[in-house]
Amino acid sequence: MPPAPPNVVLIVADDLGPGDLGVSGSPAVRTPHLDTLARQGRRFTAAYAAAATDTPSRAGLLTGRYGARLGLPHSLGRGADAGLGPGTVTIASALRDAGYATACVGQWRLGDRPQDHPLRHGFGRFHGTMYGTDVSPLPLVEGHEVVRDDFDVSGGIAHFTTKAREFVAERREQPFFLYLSYLDPHVPYRPDPAFAGRSAAGAYGDVVECLDHHVGALLRELDGHGLRGSTLVIFTSDNGPRYEGANQRRRGRKPEVYDGGVRVPFLVRGPGRVRPGADHEPMSLVDVPATLAALCSAPMRDLDGYDLSPRLAGHAAGRPPVYLFFGPHLNAARQGRWKLHVRFSTDRTAYMPQLFDVAADPGETCDVSSRHADVAERMRAGLEEFARTVEAS
Repeated sequence: MPPAPPNVVLIVADDLGPGDLGVSGSPAVRTPHLDTLARQGRRFTAAYAAAATDTPSRAGLLTGRYGARLGLPHSLGRGADAGLGPGTVTIASALRDAGYATACVGQWRLGDRPQDHPLRHGFGRFHGTMYGTDVSPLPLVEGHEVVRDDFDVSGGIAHFTTKAREFVAERREQPFFLYLSYLDPHVPYRPDPAFAGRSAAGAYGDVVECLDHHVGALLRELDGHGLRGSTLVIFTSDNGPRYEGANQRRRGRKPEVYDGGVRVPFLVRGPGRVRPGADHEPMSLVDVPATLAALCSAPMRDLDGYDLSPRLAGHAAGRPPVYLFFGPHLNAARQGRWKLHVRFSTDRTAYMPQLFDVAADPGETCDVSSRHADVAERMRAGLEEFARTVEAS
């Protein structure tokens, strides 16, 4: 008999580097709770953001479709005439229809028009901010109401974790989906005073250590209610680091689509479905909805992502190319050991195309397209065809 559908806790950091966790080699930032989560579950070492910046990546994470396909290729701020819009199916709406209680706690970043609101997209509860820390003053919202005009982001991690724990405690008797979307460690790196000066990595490291501490508190909340055995926990980031943070010495930073800008941490712990260990094959945040839909019996259709549940169980499973967008442009693709770039930012003439063997050359330093012209042409043809389907939609 298959196991019952799990509760789901999806935790997303903002601009966290894949190398900022102890388990991934950070020498300066201590993350004992996330390291434990990684050891208890499965760590994907070749996880990619769904896009080079926050809004399209978060759109991909929640819908399973690339943000450029949804008309969301760029980061959204206050008053933008864009957003998820009516009729867009999210994993939250699919899980709600499957009987889950749903909550979005923290940053939304997917439009502030009435039709874009989290409560219009499958979430039964919203407590957070419509924007990120680049908007000031930053209003704090409960449901549709502004409850604080100028939210102090230094206390954001603790505040949102408290709200997340309250939701878990309240809904523990029924299946639930919690989307906990932190504002940190995005600039301006304002650590909670209790963590200021604690790390060896400056204010950025202080914020990451604070984040780790409060993720640990949420995990203890789950354990305290006896929910560890019935809850799937995912931890990731919307994209790679920008000004500070560890990109594991890979080339590029946000918003570039070289691996230093789009690699993200991706940890999964789950009841009877996740085999502890590491998975080194490429995956994308657009795979999350397809995976949750399969595990939670909550069907979704017409997705760009793929079901990772066999890989969570430790089974080898190939994946078609992971596509990497810069704004509306499909700039790169990763498949197996190969990474093809056809555009740098908006420029197709900057020594493109480039092909890298990222297994042998993780820094993407040496173009081998002339040596592997067949690989480059095959990947280029597939990329151009996929780009046409996105433009058509």
